Amino acid sequence: MASERMRTLLPYVSIGIGILVYVLYYYSTQNWKQAQSDYERQQIEANQSKKRTDKKYLDEAKPWISSDGNKIYKIVSRKEKNGLTWIKLTELNEIITYNLRQVESANGEKYSSNAGNIFWIKGDEAIFENSEKKTDNLKSPQVYKGLYSYMADANSFKLCDGDQRISISMLGDNIKIEQEYSKINRSGEDVYLEIEGAMIKKMSLEGTKKINAIYPYQFLKIEDRKDCK
Repeated sequence: MASERMRTLLPYVSIGIGILVYVLYYYSTQNWKQAQSDYERQQIEANQSKKRTDKKYLDEAKPWISSDGNKIYKIVSRKEKNGLTWIKLTELNEIITYNLRQVESANGEKYSSNAGNIFWIKGDEAIFENSEKKTDNLKSPQVYKGLYSYMADANSFKLCDGDQRISISMLGDNIKIEQEYSKINRSGEDVYLEIEGAMIKKMSLEGTKKINAIYPYQFLKIEDRKDCK
């Protein structure tokens, strides 16, 4: 009697087990798909975050100007690959690009290549050493405000934060400065000028010594007034 009942219930038990197996399989599959979807979403968000970080870094990255004003370096690319941070550093005047990876440093950001090139940022200053051990001391541009005059191919720039008069190098954005000055039509007279640049050393007109000058990386503003207020 019992065995007869078991034979009667066996198909239903088999169906029940089948349904249970299907339900477990279905939910485990759904959980796996959800876990995979969550992982993929996290990877996408992490990559997007890295891209935003790299873009912000590049947007804020300033050029680096050599102490003689003849070379300008700029980071044009920054990416993470295999857990390492890589940059592309371009020397703008000669259009030479160096691929460098970040290395450990107790001071600032340091990058190097297998060829022996080194780029080391320390605050507002940096150095670049090529594979031949030739070193460029670099400075990041800052804003200079002062009274500017130009006449007979010579200029003078009196800084607003002191009485020092200094010349502006003929390199960089100097042509733009001269053009804007000529529009005001104040030959030889002071006008207010703002530029972004870096202090460099250049040869004096006499060619006997090096003097301080400002490399005009970017013209900012000129106004027809004779004060810094």
